[in-house]
Amino acid sequence: MAGMTGRRVIRVLAAALGGAVAAGVVVGGAARLLMSLITIAAAEESTFTLGGSLGVVLVFTVLAAPAALTATAPAAVRVGGRWVTAALTGFGVATTGFSDGAAIILAPDSRMTLIAILVVGFGAVVVAEGMLAQYAARRLAGDAPRPAAAEPEPALA
Repeated sequence: MAGMTGRRVIRVLAAALGGAVAAGVVVGGAARLLMSLITIAAAEESTFTLGGSLGVVLVFTVLAAPAALTATAPAAVRVGGRWVTAALTGFGVATTGFSDGAAIILAPDSRMTLIAILVVGFGAVVVAEGMLAQYAARRLAGDAPRPAAAEPEPALA
């Protein structure tokens, strides 16, 4: 952060917080909706509470922090921040989201395709969280989104 003034550091940190909150609200809300749809598709009753939904949003907000904090960094660091966010969120989803695996396994066969589509959608939402957090944080920090030709993202072969 050579050459950054104290005001710039505070603005970037505030933008990172805002980006994490924005991603947490959007992705947490989408994840909660997908959780409900998976539960309904598994022929279970959806009994989600407001407190539980707020907890999901809070957890997704915290998990968006690595991506949001790296939003104004060089391209390689930004990609790393998104990978860390995706890995942490994916691990959290995998360990807690499938705790009701028995309900999914015992779901009617006719609903398995729908459940599989919803689970893949859930994975896409998890991966998108880091990009959304970085986009919101860059906008809040006053950094215009970088054109692709100015600083290309490193290839992930």
